[in-house]
Amino acid sequence: MPKFYLLFLLLLGSPSFADLSENADVAEIEALYVTWREAVGTGDIPGYISVVDPEVRMIPPGADVVEGAGTYEKFLQPVFATATYKIQVDRYARIDVVGDYAVAEYDYTIYLTLKDPDKQITEPGALTASVSSTRYFDVLKKNPEGRWKVWRHTWQNM
Repeated sequence: MPKFYLLFLLLLGSPSFADLSENADVAEIEALYVTWREAVGTGDIPGYISVVDPEVRMIPPGADVVEGAGTYEKFLQPVFATATYKIQVDRYARIDVVGDYAVAEYDYTIYLTLKDPDKQITEPGALTASVSSTRYFDVLKKNPEGRWKVWRHTWQNM
């Protein structure tokens, strides 16, 4: 077989540069969620905040929107001081990338354990049930350095 035909067949069967780029984006976003889950499981607030955009908006059901990474960090301090969390992944993120934005939908069951049973979580918008089956919806944005960050974060209990 002439080399030209072999090269042509290889090109037909290989992914396009756009596919390779999207696959790299999806892999980076999946790694972001690994970091996020580890941060939640260890109560690592800096690790948690490292995956959110400075202009993040957390939109909890039935509570006021938390705007900005600094406000989000302040929100997390009493939450992680009061409880520990274990995440069970029920459905890994389905990720759709559109340019510099992406949408992720995923399902987790969150197991919450109070550090002191006499102290409850009082932050509006925080999960408070000992077990929560939750569907999450995030919009991610690529920052100027080319890194993906969670830009909008919301959920509904199932």
